[in-house]
Amino acid sequence: MPPVIFHPFEKEIEPDGHSTLLDLARKAGIPLEAPCGGKQICGKCRVVVERGEGPLPPVSERGQEVLGELIQEGYRLACETVLSCGASVWIPEGGRRGRQTILTSDTRHTYPVTLRPRVNCCYVEVPEPVIDAVAADRERLLAALEKGYGIRSPEMDLFVLRQLPQALRSHDKGVTAVIHDMKEIIDLRPGREDCLYGVAFDVGTTTVVAFLMDLSSGEKRAVVPAMNPQIALGDDVITRISFCQESPDGLERLRTEIVGCMNGLVNQASAQAGIDPGRIMEATVVGNTAMHHLLAGLDPRHLAQAPYPPVLQAGQAIKARDVGLHIGNSAYVRLLPLKAGFVGSDTVAGILATGLHRRKSPGLLIDLGTNGEIVFGNRDRMLCCSTAAGPAFEGGHIRWGMRASAGAIERLQIDPSTFDVRWAAIDEKRPLGLCGSGIISAAAEMIRSGIILSRGNMNDALQTPRLREGEDGWEFVLVWGSDTAAGQDIVFTQKDVAELQVAKAAVYAGAMVLIERYGDVPFRQILLAGACGNYVDPEDACTIGLFPGCLEAKVVGVGNAAGHGACLALLDKNRWREAERIARDAAYVELAADVRFQELFVSSMWFTWAKDFEDDF
Repeated sequence: MPPVIFHPFEKEIEPDGHSTLLDLARKAGIPLEAPCGGKQICGKCRVVVERGEGPLPPVSERGQEVLGELIQEGYRLACETVLSCGASVWIPEGGRRGRQTILTSDTRHTYPVTLRPRVNCCYVEVPEPVIDAVAADRERLLAALEKGYGIRSPEMDLFVLRQLPQALRSHDKGVTAVIHDMKEIIDLRPGREDCLYGVAFDVGTTTVVAFLMDLSSGEKRAVVPAMNPQIALGDDVITRISFCQESPDGLERLRTEIVGCMNGLVNQASAQAGIDPGRIMEATVVGNTAMHHLLAGLDPRHLAQAPYPPVLQAGQAIKARDVGLHIGNSAYVRLLPLKAGFVGSDTVAGILATGLHRRKSPGLLIDLGTNGEIVFGNRDRMLCCSTAAGPAFEGGHIRWGMRASAGAIERLQIDPSTFDVRWAAIDEKRPLGLCGSGIISAAAEMIRSGIILSRGNMNDALQTPRLREGEDGWEFVLVWGSDTAAGQDIVFTQKDVAELQVAKAAVYAGAMVLIERYGDVPFRQILLAGACGNYVDPEDACTIGLFPGCLEAKVVGVGNAAGHGACLALLDKNRWREAERIARDAAYVELAADVRFQELFVSSMWFTWAKDFEDDF
């Protein structure tokens, strides 16, 4: 049977008559955008079937709604198109999943950390065996460790035991035992050696970052980011949980993908630092609750069902080899504790990194994403929650939304008199769409210019060719097609405004619930974590009403706070214990059945900075 050829990647795969083009693209390893995971919701997996050996299947109502006249040009949604014969398929530039701009920077809100890693090097000189009183290699080593360091009867698994004869009989004098928590020997090295390495991972839904740390000096030896390869099987955590339920091997496939990604990062970081990955003797991992479960191979299905219970909340130590992480054979991977089904160890690590739990005056910490994790409090008390903000802040469900990759508009300005638009795109490429900060910037500028009114409707009285009626009601042209990489007008639609209203209202209402429950006290800082939070302009966020207190409190981007928290827990075991206290003591507020949240959510849908806001009252 003739193959399906995907251009411009020039990859071929044979159709089987029941797999969609999206399925075939995944099998061929082609980065085709599909934020909804192929559920025919987002309409982003557009392809052009240029030549086919037979007739194309009919287009669904959803396909007709999304594609319109483009159907006549051969456009189809890959998630619904099944071919039973060969074809030539072109993936437009806007449909190719590009490399995202990944946030690796540390929080600027740090506090000193003392080097107290869980692993230590203990050098001993072990007496040679004598013929009249033979003592085994292990027993002689244990006796030397007890005499030199007071370590009594540490554990030693089979992998280390196999190293012992060679280590004791090398040409080097003595042997260095790497001890974990002073309870277990996890490595043996001939001679004297003090080099110890660890790796901290921030495993996000979209991106993964590895921090290679020198545990002897606290120096950061390498920072390596990557896209989370699970995206090909589902763009968000709910889609991936559904994939686990629908596919018999779904959980293992997702687990294999993320472990493979982490191993790739370990190899890259080790190469940059010039070390052997086998010398890495400890790893810490933070992530949202779903990523935590998928990495460990824990069934995540109940996270999507009320009351959303995780399999475990406390921190977990696992042998690296048991999860397939290629570092030291007997090294440990430690998953930081999490709080609830949608408040994961990344939030706990963010609190740890910013020191919010140590502050005298309360502060507000917000991590913008599909689920907006919010924390309010100080050293006296902390409250946390998660709001189902939806994917708007990551470009999902927005007509021209996209991830923060090359060509994504990240900020723009609209002249309030002429309505001309100036934009800034990532890597100074021709525009392909809008990333999260660009979406917020577009809405804020349209509010300031009087294009978007207080209820979220567009001002159809304006006289400008940029404002017109489209498929989803009124729309405003941000970039004319002649200036875009896709050759089509990039617009912000009435439906896009509605998506953003839902997202921003959820975050605002969630934060207000925490503030009210705490006691409605004044606060001085709003800390924004995550990629969207760090790149969004604070004034834009205030203009759309993203969070309370923006007029009184200082808004600060805190970088990759989750990754920095993971590094702290790696370098100092006391910080790990601190993370456990944070997870234990922070009070979780479930918003799903909270009447006050519903009230605030509805009232927060307004754009109170719009020019006609006062006219509505």
